Amino acid sequence: MERIIIFIVLLVGLLAVTYTDVKGKKIFLPVCMGEMVILLTLNFCWKKGSVFIIIASFGICALFYLVSVATRGQIGKGDAFLFGMTGAGVGLAENLLLIYLTFLFAFAGGLFLLMLKKVSMRDRLPMAPFVLAAYLVLFFTGGG
Repeated sequence: MERIIIFIVLLVGLLAVTYTDVKGKKIFLPVCMGEMVILLTLNFCWKKGSVFIIIASFGICALFYLVSVATRGQIGKGDAFLFGMTGAGVGLAENLLLIYLTFLFAFAGGLFLLMLKKVSMRDRLPMAPFVLAAYLVLFFTGGG
């Protein structure tokens, strides 16, 4: 039951952020931060919280934030908070797998759109839809 509640909470957040990322090309940070608090609280109330879930959330968020600064926004700062949100829900190992799947899906999606000549090499794709897809794959294959 706890796994389903976490799934629903994280899914609602991912859907909201995906909508804002696709429509406005921005991650809506209040959703990410609110979800991080809710998911961390739920995990700690259910005794599933540990230092690893904090690392999965705040550590990954900080790491991607630094990557965003270092690459001058090639990966957006909002994406850092997005990965922090997913880490708060799924934990460290699953979040690392989710990040891997996200980049794999983004590469495949970008390549597909490039081949169809819908985008150029200079275009930026929203990351949130790929995070959502990766989360759904992870959840329905037994992870997350």
